[in-house]
Amino acid sequence: MMAAGLLLLLALGGGQVQGNLEAAERAYRAGQYEAALALFTAALAEPSVAQGEVLYDLGNCAFRLGRHAEAVLFYRRAQLRLRGDTAVAFNLQLAEQQLGIEPAAASPAAAIAALAAASFTPAERLLLASTLQGLGLAGLLLLRRPLLRFCMLLPVLLGLAGAATLVQEQWFRGPPEGVVLPARIALRAEPRAEGAVTAELGAGETLQVEAFADGWVRVAHARGAGWTERAGVGLVE
Repeated sequence: MMAAGLLLLLALGGGQVQGNLEAAERAYRAGQYEAALALFTAALAEPSVAQGEVLYDLGNCAFRLGRHAEAVLFYRRAQLRLRGDTAVAFNLQLAEQQLGIEPAAASPAAAIAALAAASFTPAERLLLASTLQGLGLAGLLLLRRPLLRFCMLLPVLLGLAGAATLVQEQWFRGPPEGVVLPARIALRAEPRAEGAVTAELGAGETLQVEAFADGWVRVAHARGAGWTERAGVGLVE
């Protein structure tokens, strides 16, 4: 059953396209995954291409080639453009499982927030936040009983929290995310090969990218922070 599900979800996600994308689809269906990977990469430069779907296809090619860390990177890039897509999330989890990465535990509140973010577009979330605030403010103005008026504070606060979260995501995202690409990388206290090792991370693990300097990148992870060579980290962008 799992094998059948994998086969289904590794089907290509794009619609009718031209040029490199059509050739990439033919190569993928023929099992020529290396050629398909190169063609999909070239197709990303086409102005009218649906980037989320092509990144998903790139992840599928990398997965088929056994390059699971690259697949994780492509799937995470696809998630930025295909929010809430269950196929992308499922394949990302499969790729991480191949690398021995367990799903991160999340609190119930964080899980609910993540589900809401994935289920609605930014415009829909803004409309929902505005509606909650409007209903709450109307209740505060029109209702006379103190208890009922107090209850109307809840939708107002929820609406404000939702709007603030959306603003933060859209304009104040913070450090970009990165994915470890080699089998192992060392984090060092200084941006040089002789620097003391502060931590080691494995392929497919995600981290926060904080700074760049001459072929090095400073990153932060739950197990430590430090400098590592830029080539070993793929940016989720």
